[in-house]
Amino acid sequence: MSEIGKVLRMKRFKMTDPEGKVKFLFETALGNKYTLRLTDVSMTGLGGILQSSALAANENFEMGMLIPSSKITCETNEFTLGRLVLRRFSQNGSEVSVAFSTIDSRIPVDGVLSRYLEVDVDSKKSAYDFELNPERFSVLSFREVNQTNVDLFQKTEQFKIFFEEWQKSNKYQYYTVRLPSKGERVKLKQRRKGDRNDYLVASSNDYLGLASHPQVIEAAKKAIDIYGFGSTGSPVTTGLTAAHEELQSTLASLLKKDDVMLFNSGYTANIGVINALTNAQDLVVADVLAHASIQDAMGLSNATKRFYKHNDLAHLQKIMDENRASHYGSLVVTDGIFSMDGDVAPVDALSKVCRQNRSRLMVDEAHSFGVIGPTGLGAWEKFPEAEVDIVMGTFSKICGGIGGFVAAKQDVIDWVRHYSRAYIFTVAVPPSTAAAALAAIKLFQAEPERVAQLHTNINHFVKGLRYLGCTIPANHESPVIPVVIGDEKKLGLMNEIFRDEGIYVVPIVHPAVSRKQCRFRFTVMATHTTSDLDYILNVLEKAMLKANFTFAKDAKNAPGQEKSVAA
Repeated sequence: MSEIGKVLRMKRFKMTDPEGKVKFLFETALGNKYTLRLTDVSMTGLGGILQSSALAANENFEMGMLIPSSKITCETNEFTLGRLVLRRFSQNGSEVSVAFSTIDSRIPVDGVLSRYLEVDVDSKKSAYDFELNPERFSVLSFREVNQTNVDLFQKTEQFKIFFEEWQKSNKYQYYTVRLPSKGERVKLKQRRKGDRNDYLVASSNDYLGLASHPQVIEAAKKAIDIYGFGSTGSPVTTGLTAAHEELQSTLASLLKKDDVMLFNSGYTANIGVINALTNAQDLVVADVLAHASIQDAMGLSNATKRFYKHNDLAHLQKIMDENRASHYGSLVVTDGIFSMDGDVAPVDALSKVCRQNRSRLMVDEAHSFGVIGPTGLGAWEKFPEAEVDIVMGTFSKICGGIGGFVAAKQDVIDWVRHYSRAYIFTVAVPPSTAAAALAAIKLFQAEPERVAQLHTNINHFVKGLRYLGCTIPANHESPVIPVVIGDEKKLGLMNEIFRDEGIYVVPIVHPAVSRKQCRFRFTVMATHTTSDLDYILNVLEKAMLKANFTFAKDAKNAPGQEKSVAA
């Protein structure tokens, strides 16, 4: 039992290798080389048998002795282990029992070596594991470590130990249930100080506050009466209705594109369009802080993938210089507003680089559609001189709903409609969703004061953060407002204060950002009052005092400094 809580130690396996196919070779500091018959292994150690006759006369094995070089051979595979420490050395007749622990690497008990391990797959205990606790590990840990191929469920046993402790920590907020309530003030299943469950939302995607607007709700209800509960099928079978078609034509007109096609989420929109358009001979380049859906779409594509440093045009050009000539088509993808840092992409400059290198430009407007630009239509509108070939967006921010869309010229949309697996092989968004999104967009057009109020609120909140010492730029224009803490323990303490005081804000931890960039990701709504925002700022100041936290003065703690992210 550790100070943190439950800990799983390394399990040691017995070897089942009667033919001696697995060998362990090591070399001592004196240059003597030995071959060991393995009897047992764990992820961090191994044991075996040496023949005493094989021991060199000048060798003196002592506990704690450092072995500078070692490796395992298994069939045609060779695994270099590096340095080891001697943990056991005992002689029994002609045999010597030896055991080592690793320094530089783990023993490859997964993969081909697992064929020679004695494992009980029916055991309720994990076959092997590493030390797990929420202070040292994250959800990413279980994707970084190679899992055993002995039992598919070993990783779930590992995760269970971590998860049980993580749930108890004050930074866990993966599973929050909202009780009947809507808008910027909600009730949650989770109780807070005074046995209350009312919270002021500071992390909603409903930037314009339209998800709870009576006209939006009424439009969804009417569509259910007319079309029923669901779309009943894929867009290419029975899924499209007149409600979908009207939404598509309205968006095409707004975005000044020939046509628009709908997806059932922004995630599938990015997966669908990038994979439909690119092939093995093509090049796809994205900002390193591009949304996870863009990164996943690139991972699924057969095209060559490259990432340029965040908003770094010189690095993008360098990638083009090195890769463009050897590929047929080229696509550059960027967020309009980045989902974790809330900064805006230089779409105009990106457009110039694309045109100079015969590349198409796609902008993910998920966080910018309904927010920036002269009429709030997105980053493409903010930079009118830019040539944006593909505009992707969602309904999750402009109206707090679900669904995504892609806008482009007609032949591009025709192609994607017929070649996008994410469009063809999944159900269409419900007619009620399409009708509600259309109603929200009409309100957005008819009431431009909503966008104006949103920016008034953003400016007020940013001013307050800067007063507290936050390094956020004064001209920050996105509703996504990161407050970088950089210390997960302090983040947890501060999050506890926010919950106690009724502020519903989500802490962002590794792997969504690096540990040194852990943060609160505030989002401002048009429907927040000045009093709401001031209260959030007051609670933030209280939390800072409680956690003994102050904002660093140097730019290294400002957002946007990540080398990579799993957004």
